[in-house]
Amino acid sequence: MIIDTHVHIVAPDQHRYPRKLAPANSAWVTDMPGETMLDLMDEVGIDRAMLVQAHSAYEYDNNYIADFALKRPQRFVSVCIVDPTRPDAPEQLTYWVKERGVRGLRLFPAAERDPQWLDDQRTFPLWERAAAMDIPVCVCLRFRQLPRLCIVIKRYPQVRVALDHLGSPRLEDGPPFEKAAPLFDLVKLPNVYLKFSTVNLYAAAMGKSTPEAFFGRLLNVFGARRMMWGSNFPNTNDRSLKEQLGLALDKLSFLPEADHRWLFADTARSLWPMLG
Repeated sequence: MIIDTHVHIVAPDQHRYPRKLAPANSAWVTDMPGETMLDLMDEVGIDRAMLVQAHSAYEYDNNYIADFALKRPQRFVSVCIVDPTRPDAPEQLTYWVKERGVRGLRLFPAAERDPQWLDDQRTFPLWERAAAMDIPVCVCLRFRQLPRLCIVIKRYPQVRVALDHLGSPRLEDGPPFEKAAPLFDLVKLPNVYLKFSTVNLYAAAMGKSTPEAFFGRLLNVFGARRMMWGSNFPNTNDRSLKEQLGLALDKLSFLPEADHRWLFADTARSLWPMLG
């Protein structure tokens, strides 16, 4: 089985699913119907996928991913974005989970240069609600924002946190990857899981780094059971979904088969059993 933990869909029907942000802020956004995504997955051999809310397209309007995941529950799980600064953010999360079948929460501080809310106590009720409903939290941030996120992760050790794109560390300095030290330090927080994407495969091949050196060390530190693959398609759109899966399989071919099973399916299923 292969599970892609990070794909985006965008509805052609902009009357029913209006896009929220100006084109300048969403250069990658184009029509990517859920039906097309499903066809591409079938062509490639991807069995399940997580529909991650595309902030660049819809901001906090999660209707399209929720609708399509409910339409195809045997293939998809949806992950919503909620504005954590809203006083009713916990109720918003409850609505998307209880009424719309969403199975994950995504926070998106990467959209801001210095999001003051990241470790603000105003957001704590949202984390508490995620904990109460046993909803994993995916976080997409800029690498320099990681220390502030760690404050909250330590406060809520019962919440499983998946770090999108590994937090986008810079890797060109090569082994021992001192610039990425805060990423490796996350191993001390047992509720943290790592989502790596094509973005990270590219970064791992820059400068003095190689994918084998970086991912070899990352696996030695965290183990495969705390890591999972996601393509980031079609946000990463310089190659097809098939080519992105092929790239990941090729660059990680040095790993044993047991690690592959966790990276490409079993870790995701441990957080989201419904993917099984």
